[in-house]
Order: sequence, then C-alpha cells, then structure tokens
Amino acid sequence: MATRKSSNLKFIFLTLIGIIVAENSFSQGNARQEYIAPEKIPLFSRFHTLSIHVRDTITHDSVFHFLVEKLKLPVYYFPVKAGARKYAGVYAGNLVLEPCGPYSNFSYASNNFRAIFFGLTFEPFKTIPLSAKGLVDRKIPHDEGDTYIYIKDPELCDENITISFIGQGKIEYKRIFDSLSLAMAKDTENELGIEYVKEIWIGYKDNNNLQKWKELISPDKLANNKIWAESNLLEFHLIKSRIKEVQGITFKVKSLEAAKQYLLKATCLVIILTAKSY
Repeated sequence: MATRKSSNLKFIFLTLIGIIVAENSFSQGNARQEYIAPEKIPLFSRFHTLSIHVRDTITHDSVFHFLVEKLKLPVYYFPVKAGARKYAGVYAGNLVLEPCGPYSNFSYASNNFRAIFFGLTFEPFKTIPLSAKGLVDRKIPHDEGDTYIYIKDPELCDENITISFIGQGKIEYKRIFDSLSLAMAKDTENELGIEYVKEIWIGYKDNNNLQKWKELISPDKLANNKIWAESNLLEFHLIKSRIKEVQGITFKVKSLEAAKQYLLKATCLVIILTAKSY
C-alpha cells in the first residue's frame, strides 16, 4: 500500500458508553553508570493494553464477539475464566483491547454502564525496577512486584481509570504483535479495515491531575493542545472532564467511507460513533 500523507489519513472514533446487548532496582553494574537526572529517565517503552471493564460475564462475551466478529480484530488470547471474572484479549494493530470483569471490589465514579474503557497498561522502560525508581524520583505512589507495577496515586488514578506496567515477555509480546499485524495487513476481505489505534482520549479532572500526567510522561511533553505522542502511531489526548477516566479511542482505518458503510449495516450493539478525517 502506498504511503499516504498525514492530511489524508482516515479515522473512526469509537466511544463505549453503556454498551447494551442487542442480541440477548538497579544492579551494581547499572549503579556504576553515569548518573541520569530522574526527569530524564522515561518510564515507558510502549503502550500494551487498554482494558474494558464489564458488568457481568454475559456482557464480556458480547464485547469480545463485537470486537472479533464486528470490528474484525484478531484474537490475542481467547476468553478464560478466573473465579467470577472473565478475561480475553483482542489485537487492534498496535495494542491489546482486553475486556475483563466483573470487578465487584471496584468503586466506580459512574455506575450506569455495561462496559467502559478503564485500565492503561504500559511496558516499562528497560526493566520494572528502573521504571519503579523513576516513579520514586517523581514521588508517584505505587505497588511493585517482580513483573508488575500498579500506580496508586489518587491524583492520577482512581475513579474510572487505572495505570499499570507489565514487565515480562517483551520479546514475546513483540513477536506476537508483529505476527498479528501482518495478518491484519493481509486480510483484504476486511471491509472495516482497522489498521491501528491512533488516539486514546483521557479525561483529566483538574490541574493537579493534569500536572501528574505531565510528571508521568516526562521527559516527553504535552503539546499545546494537550496531546502526548506516545509513539509514531499512538497519541494520548487529555481532555478536561468531571472525573478521571478513559473517554474513548480513535481507530485508523484504510477507508473512512468504507468503514462507515460497514458499521451502518454490521453493528448489533448500541454504541456512539463519530467519524473524522485528518
């Protein structure tokens, strides 16, 4: 496919609002390295997973089938059950969408939903201990294990958003991502034509919340319109909101018109869609 200029890129923005089912520590060697100021140490290497919290297992199944059968996204891992919860992963071109739940122990800022975007999971910059040190230097509270970090800063998380790191298997993640990306590129019969997630829209509650985001992404900066270019594909857009939340995502598609026509005839869930062209 020929490369297109950014001004001609086509996108579809998808917000899951109340989905309704219509079909029933440094090593000694590192310590000897040249000192790097804390604000110069990135925390992330890439974004990995956006989780979708569901109210019940029936909704979980409906969201999973919607992502796979209607949005035509390849399976990252098939549904599994752990206690009362179900988990599944779907690959969206540059990240995993993971329907999961229900989480009866969570206190949500808003309860009128069947499924909502909720958790942001990153891969660490080099190692979990190095990213944990970066969080300490930034005075961001967190819980840390050998293979994970959960951010516990109430100025950054809670309400309808969590932020975490996953540390094992970076080479394996890349191999699977590359394989699924190739499969998506070769699927010429996919009318919707999703290529990857271009934007994740984050609702920030107040200036303290926004400042914490600036500290979290340093040494990266927010653009004037509050955009963080996490990679050459993915951008985080920070939008003023009454709560801390993940508001929605924007898919990059091959053809906006073809995608609109497909969704009009194929969707079987009540969703809110807006389309835009850059």
